[in-house]
Amino acid sequence: MDGIAESLGKIPECREFAGQLITPPIQGGVLWHCRACGSMFRYPTLTSEDYISLYKKAPNTVWTKYENERNDFSTIYTYLNSHPGGAILDIGCYAGDFLMGLPERFIKFGVEPSDSALKSATSKCVSILGASLDKLESDKCFDVVVSIDVIEHVLDVEGFLSQALAHTKENGLLIISTGNPDCFFWKKVFKGQFWYSYYAEHVTFPSYGYYADFAKRHGLQPPEQILFNYHHLKLKSLVSTWSRFVFRYLLRKIKRLIQRITRGIAAKRPAPMEVSLVGIFTDHHIIVFRKRELGKS
Repeated sequence: MDGIAESLGKIPECREFAGQLITPPIQGGVLWHCRACGSMFRYPTLTSEDYISLYKKAPNTVWTKYENERNDFSTIYTYLNSHPGGAILDIGCYAGDFLMGLPERFIKFGVEPSDSALKSATSKCVSILGASLDKLESDKCFDVVVSIDVIEHVLDVEGFLSQALAHTKENGLLIISTGNPDCFFWKKVFKGQFWYSYYAEHVTFPSYGYYADFAKRHGLQPPEQILFNYHHLKLKSLVSTWSRFVFRYLLRKIKRLIQRITRGIAAKRPAPMEVSLVGIFTDHHIIVFRKRELGKS
C-alpha cells in the first residue's frame, strides 16, 4: 500500500461485535489513510460472509442505549422538516426507531440483517424489504433513502452507494450519516487509537472528498455536508470528560517518555485510554446527495 495509503497505527483488538462477546477476539489490524481522497479504512478485515453471520446474531438493543443523546437522528429530522414526504427507505433500519420519529407523511420501509431487530421494526409498522440492498427489486425506488451508521460497516463502499443511488428517485435524496475521517483529532492526534476505530464492525471511513468524487462520477451536484458531534453532552458532562481526557492523555505521554528513557526502543505503546471521547469532537458528518444531474436546476 506504500505510495497509495499511509499507516495511522494499529487498532486495538476487540472482544465484542455488535454488542456480543466473541472468542477469540477480532484483531484490530491497522488504520490506513488514503492519500488520494482522504478516506480511512481498516486492514485486514474479515470476509463479508463472516460479518453477515455476526450481524444476524445481534440483539435489537445494542444501538438503542444512547438514542436520546445522539445528534444524527435529530439533525436529519430537522433537515427533512420541509420535505413533502413520500416513500423513505432506511438501509440498516435496525429496530425502526429512526423511522418511527418521522411524521406520517412518510411511508416507511427498511432493510435489516439482524433477525431480532427486524422483528422489532416490523412490530412498529415498518415494511421490511429484506436483509440487504441486494434483496430489493431493481425498479423499487424511494423519495428519500437514508443510511445511518451503516457505511462504516461496508467493505464495498462504491457498490453500496451505487445501489443506494439506484433506488433513489429522480430529485430524491440520498442521506448518509457516519464518522468523518477529516476530523483533526482522529486523523492527526489519535489515529488508530481513536474511539470510532475501536469497533470491530467499523471497517471503512469515507471522506467528504470521496463522496464529492462519487457524485462527479455519477453526474450529480456536489453533496451537502453537515458536521456534528455524535452525542449531545450537557456542559457539566463536557467539562468533566474534557478534564479526565486531558489528565489521562498527559499521563500517557509522560509514561511513554519515561518508558523510552528507561527501556529505549523496546518500550511498548501504552494501552488505549479508557476515557470515552464520544460527543467530545465534531467527528461525524451527514452527507446529502440530491439525485439531480449537473446543469439541472
